[in-house]
Amino acid sequence: MKKLAGKLILAAVILGITIIRGGEAEDALNKMRTAWKSVSTYQVTMITHQVKGSKTEDRTVRFSYKSPGWVRTDILEGKNKGSTAVYDPGKEKIRAKQPGLPVISLSPDNNLAKGLRGDRIYEGSFGYMLKRADWYQANGSLSYLGKGTVDDVSCKVIEFKASSPSANNGVARERWWLDPNTGFPRKIVKYDSEDTKVDRVVYKNLKLNPGFTEDYFSL
Repeated sequence: MKKLAGKLILAAVILGITIIRGGEAEDALNKMRTAWKSVSTYQVTMITHQVKGSKTEDRTVRFSYKSPGWVRTDILEGKNKGSTAVYDPGKEKIRAKQPGLPVISLSPDNNLAKGLRGDRIYEGSFGYMLKRADWYQANGSLSYLGKGTVDDVSCKVIEFKASSPSANNGVARERWWLDPNTGFPRKIVKYDSEDTKVDRVVYKNLKLNPGFTEDYFSL
């Protein structure tokens, strides 16, 4: 009986810790949701590394956003350095320009407008990340992993797991390092079913609600 009681107590403790950690993950995610409601524009530098099979791609991108879904990307380093692309959410079209070439119009589904792993230009926004969080919570799980440091900032680390990685572009889980002050990510890392890192983004120089010129999202 004593052994059984001990096992029951241990199980209760583990369950309690799991519930608390789940609550901490929800709290961190909800802070991001709340912060997003007060953002109409933002700009951030994204340092990205993607892997697909034997291919890799590294880029540094200045990512600019304006509600209700305008996106501008300027490639500062890496493939197509010097290129600019603007996504118009109303027309669902991308205007893109490489140095020395004329502006072209593309569908966001065009492979020329996608990243190595097939990500579309607008999928890099914080708003789209929250939609991805909703998907995970309906088709997987969310947990709290504790604290982790990014650029000398102690962040809250949460992890999503997909029930079916094949329905999630091959991503089995992803971790977000959320800034305790802004609520927004400082880093995300995605893993495939073999626990290989397939996507990493580090966010720097975040500016919330900056004023853009009227023609900033025109190309």
